[in-house]
Amino acid sequence: MVQCSNNADENYMLIMELLQQNDITDGIVASVEKLTTPVYMACQTLALNVPQDIKLVCFSNLETAAILNPSLTTITQPAFDMGKAAATILFKALGNPNFSIVKEDIIIPSTLVVRGSTSVM
Repeated sequence: MVQCSNNADENYMLIMELLQQNDITDGIVASVEKLTTPVYMACQTLALNVPQDIKLVCFSNLETAAILNPSLTTITQPAFDMGKAAATILFKALGNPNFSIVKEDIIIPSTLVVRGSTSVM
């Protein structure tokens, strides 16, 4: 696991270091799309091919994912539905002074959008 920052140059160096020190890295999962830019750049610098050498997936599904080369595989999380579920619980708590927080599993499915960064053509 690599802890990235908000600095793209710093992240590029971290990814370069990861890819150079570790021959068994064959995939990277990024928490957000903006962290994939340094991965694409590092792979280009090191002559690594996405997805043949390194597979790449990230959370979110911004419009840029489809236009990257290769296009970026994403995991889309339904942010609106997640917020709605959280707000529903919050309003229940605010409306009832005797409300007790109980562990509750709420499953809100994500969607895997498979694109070129994970499939060898």
